[in-house]
Amino acid sequence: MTAITHDARRTTQKPPQQGDVVRQANTYLVGGVNSPVRAFRQIGAEPVMLVRGRGAAVVDVQGRRYLDFIGGWGVLILGHNHPAVVTALRRRISQDIMTGLTHPDEIELARLIREAVPSVEQVRFTVSGTEACMTAIRLARAYTKRDKILAFDGCYHGHGESFMARRRAGLPKGLAQEVLSIPFNDVAVLEETVRQHAEELACVIVEPVAANMGVIAPRPGFLARIRELTSRHGILLIVDEVVTGFRLGCGGAQGRFGIQPDLTTFGKVIGGGLPIGALGGAKRIMQHLAPEGEVYHGGTFAGHPLSMAAGIATLKELTAHPPYERIERLTQQLVGGLTTETERLGVPVLITHMGSMLTVFFSDGPIENDQQAKRSDRELFGCWATSLLGDGVLIPPSPFEALFLSSAHTEAHVERMIRAARVALRKIPSR
Repeated sequence: MTAITHDARRTTQKPPQQGDVVRQANTYLVGGVNSPVRAFRQIGAEPVMLVRGRGAAVVDVQGRRYLDFIGGWGVLILGHNHPAVVTALRRRISQDIMTGLTHPDEIELARLIREAVPSVEQVRFTVSGTEACMTAIRLARAYTKRDKILAFDGCYHGHGESFMARRRAGLPKGLAQEVLSIPFNDVAVLEETVRQHAEELACVIVEPVAANMGVIAPRPGFLARIRELTSRHGILLIVDEVVTGFRLGCGGAQGRFGIQPDLTTFGKVIGGGLPIGALGGAKRIMQHLAPEGEVYHGGTFAGHPLSMAAGIATLKELTAHPPYERIERLTQQLVGGLTTETERLGVPVLITHMGSMLTVFFSDGPIENDQQAKRSDRELFGCWATSLLGDGVLIPPSPFEALFLSSAHTEAHVERMIRAARVALRKIPSR
């Protein structure tokens, strides 16, 4: 593992105590965090507060080092502080941190996305994947002159109002009537829902590989059937590649599964570690965005120079030195090792994976949708995750998030994870 020295080791100051930092965080931040999953409450642990990282390793405020399988929630496909990204950011900062007007790097990053993803003819940058999905929905409604959207239970498209309609808190009561949600991977329900609402649906939005109910791959033909039905009824297909874009290959999940959506949303990897989102698609649709069309979208930080610089460096590195085959081999190695250990110990575990993403469900399976994922044993997952944490292995503190590998991970890192998992599995109480 890459060695990282905590700042405290280079000074006479003692590192802060975890309890003190947590108390301060709870004083000044809501719940001590700025995004709920960071609270670690789902596994009954205190938040991990990181100060630095390099490669596949991170260090917390007390100087403890971890092998990282969170990777910025899928952002850091090249690992922490990749030299090409750091160099690009230093160069950009020396010129100007913020321009406030269009600059050439916006054009360059859009060009790189368009060259990699054939369904994308034009791009609009946003500040987050959530914003990209919100804009995509608004654009679809304006383009089709219809109001309803169809999504899938367990797929996550950010916290925009349409996507949170079923949670209701703080949202208009009537909004839920415009949002339909059905089980992922269920073709029969999909066909019946489209049949009933074909004239009302503006779009269908889907994560091509679910990553927020755990990693769940589409059944063979499922995505193709969505494309066929939407095309037949004049419904736009939005593929949310915020997680999978440039993670499952430069062409994303749509390249892997051979589908051509009308609109695609991006985030995470394309910003190289900085805040970003993007919406891309056919020019005939994208031209409805202002200033060309009637759908307004604007933002002071959209196309921010630092995000563009980091994104360009990342995509160029992925193109020049594709890491995908190697990372997927490491993922297979990890899945195989974990499977061997769970079978040896008789622990009921199902490991789902796609590319460099995987989830460990404490279940005897199968898991192909949100309801099946929720039946997995969350308490056992919490025991396993906290044990790994104590052994210096950092995984997402939720049973429904993905573990991510990066080009910075090595076979030795994978073997270390398997050893730690073996110890953690032995600590799990029998059921």
